[in-house]
Amino acid sequence: MASCIAVTFFVIDTQLIDHEQSRSEPAVALTHPTVAFSTPKPKQPDILTYWTNQEKKSVQSGYSEAAAAYRNRIAAYSVGLPSISPLTYDWSSIPSPSAEMELYLRVPMTTESPHLAKHEPASGAYIGMLGADRRVGYDVTKIEDVYGRKHALYLAYVGWRKVQTDTNTYFPARTAERVKELGGALQIGWEPRFGLDDVLDDEYVRRFAREAKASGIPIFLRYASEMNGAWVPWHGSPQQYIEKFRLVHDIMAEEAPNVAMVWSPNFSPSNTIDDYYPGDSYVDWVGFSLYNTPYSADKEQLKGTVIDTFAPLYERYRHKPIMISEGAIAHTYLPTNQTYWSWSEGQLGYMYGLLPRLFPQVKAITYFNFSRAQAIRTNGAYVYDIGENPFMDGLYQRLIQSDWFISKVETGVDPISYRYTPVTGQSLPTGKQTVLVYPKLENEQGEPPFAIAIYQGNQLLGVSYEAPWEIDIQVNAESASEPWYAIAYNDKMEPTAVSKK
Repeated sequence: MASCIAVTFFVIDTQLIDHEQSRSEPAVALTHPTVAFSTPKPKQPDILTYWTNQEKKSVQSGYSEAAAAYRNRIAAYSVGLPSISPLTYDWSSIPSPSAEMELYLRVPMTTESPHLAKHEPASGAYIGMLGADRRVGYDVTKIEDVYGRKHALYLAYVGWRKVQTDTNTYFPARTAERVKELGGALQIGWEPRFGLDDVLDDEYVRRFAREAKASGIPIFLRYASEMNGAWVPWHGSPQQYIEKFRLVHDIMAEEAPNVAMVWSPNFSPSNTIDDYYPGDSYVDWVGFSLYNTPYSADKEQLKGTVIDTFAPLYERYRHKPIMISEGAIAHTYLPTNQTYWSWSEGQLGYMYGLLPRLFPQVKAITYFNFSRAQAIRTNGAYVYDIGENPFMDGLYQRLIQSDWFISKVETGVDPISYRYTPVTGQSLPTGKQTVLVYPKLENEQGEPPFAIAIYQGNQLLGVSYEAPWEIDIQVNAESASEPWYAIAYNDKMEPTAVSKK
């Protein structure tokens, strides 16, 4: 587990919110040409134009420090990469490399047609959100206008045995109506707040299921999530939990065929997660709560990313479609009111840029967009609101424009025709290729590279200035046997790390 990952707990005001088969990807040694891919037409401005636009927005919004930071990036970009000979450079002059870099190559997706779970896309990931941020204010109809793209999933919480007074239902019918008008799907955190003894095959559960079916939209039912954490009343008896999960599954299968059952532990503590697994026959999707915060055990911890924490969990459950059922990056620590705007921007790049590409069984990510006001009201320690950090706000909107993210829940939708596989050999195949660099952070400040360049011998093949660090390259036949290098640079254009083969 990365040292910067801290368990984050919330007491959710449900009344307020209600108002409303294992797929292996072996590493390959690349000794022969592969299929070349054309890069899709970019939907967003180039990086320099993006920074220029963000600088103007920051000035207009009164974020002077953010505006200055964007101007610094523009200046560094204009300087360009230093003249460097990778073959003769003294890499020992970097005593503490900032990152350990791994190279991945884009290759065709296999043609096999695996069995898909309920509501599962064949590739890509649904984008979702809890709209508890300052600008959306729980009104899901605002999300597309605020964040620049339609979302597929909308998150709501439902208290056990709670009547929705505006509709006289147990199911959040009003929210479902709004989501249906948006062409979306609903993820429901259904929380047995009175404990597992109160979970019965009774009229409450049956009626909830019938009302879920009547909604006419895809439902992801995240029943009794974070069961591995002692902060919930349904924790502590794995066998009883499994019994009740299976009971709810069977009722939904009988009454509500549009409901996908999501088994969703918290990412920590991880050592008890497996004890609560109900079995493959009862789980449609595996979900995880996944957070990254700048403090752990009241101590600042910035090293690492969510990928460090998530990787071992992924390996255990990759035989199922996986969703980040709620996840977020904290940018403000409320006990000291200290902000970590730049750090959180980099971490967001890992969550939305690299994580779904490195872990293609991640088929949905729902951002827990929780404002400062809501955090204070619920005695939270962190602010996750994207819109309260100008760096995260711009980057989130930029990242979700990727074809990798899906705006409508449709079983079998297949927007991605490729995957990434690790490069293990010293050479690269000839022709046009797209590579991805994963800079695994090693520095205590959690600072990602400003730029990453790929070289072959002394020839520069390409450079990227942003996550997910995808680079289109051309490898000539006469130089194909030369070793490749990935070099990371800071914003002073100084080399800070190298991965050489």
